[in-house]
Amino acid sequence: MNIQQIEYVLAVVDLKNFQLAAEKCFVTQSTLSTMIGKFENEIDLRIFNRKTKPVTITKEGKVIVEHMRKAKYEIDALKNVVSDLKGKLEGEIQIGIIPTIAPYLLPLVYQDFENTIPHVKVKIREMTTPDIRKALKSRTIDIGILALPLEDKELVETEIYNEPFLVYDCTGNISSFEATLNDLDYDKLCLLEEGHCLRTQVLKICEKSLMHSKARNTFDFQSGSMDSLINITKIRKGITLIPQLAINSLVLSDGETIKPFTKSPPARTIGFATHKYFVKRKLKEQLIAIIKKNVKDMLPQSHQNEIINPL
Repeated sequence: MNIQQIEYVLAVVDLKNFQLAAEKCFVTQSTLSTMIGKFENEIDLRIFNRKTKPVTITKEGKVIVEHMRKAKYEIDALKNVVSDLKGKLEGEIQIGIIPTIAPYLLPLVYQDFENTIPHVKVKIREMTTPDIRKALKSRTIDIGILALPLEDKELVETEIYNEPFLVYDCTGNISSFEATLNDLDYDKLCLLEEGHCLRTQVLKICEKSLMHSKARNTFDFQSGSMDSLINITKIRKGITLIPQLAINSLVLSDGETIKPFTKSPPARTIGFATHKYFVKRKLKEQLIAIIKKNVKDMLPQSHQNEIINPL
């Protein structure tokens, strides 16, 4: 048994496909399959049932894979300790981030990412919350930046900051410059499509007030883009809720206004999700420190002390 064989087996387990696993490991499919076959012959047990699509794990294979994950975790932890002892942050980190955070957070932090960790290749892609959860479990990404909680036993959550919601009102009915949930015109409420956590959060926020709404013909705009949601809200002269950091990209026209909620505004908690076997802790701490520094002044004074304390 060697480290390569462990990596090859785990790649197939996570991706359930020999070809995709080979691509992930930067080898040919025949090389990967041969190495796994040699390992199976060595232990005289079959890990995979190759006749099923997708590839499945045998009963004996599940036990072996569990121990392989522990071994891989210890190997990665050792590599990470060596890097820490050398005082180096290097390598690669793959990050998934939800679309209702990405366009507002990334412009604030990307320059610091480049300057602070120049030897780390940071790969970032927009993903929905369910896709991030799936990718973290398959180990195809290292970190998810999203709204918490997820309440998943396989994942570790780290809260970073609390972000209040604001009312984006294009109805022209500006009776005051503050709002309550009871003030919202639910007939003109625009939402994101299913699968986006902001939609779920907004529905939870509005749930009690919706129960008291006389009309329930809520406009449901099927889009995953915050920009599209904002534009359709303008065109329809509607209303929606937006996260605090989004206001930095808005240029308000006549008839549009941003209203804070009175007293205790509804908010969402933004943070990291990682797999329970994630080992790049020092790099994770550095990324969190960068985010904390850059979002602090973008939040209202009442929320600045809700930046989650450092680890």
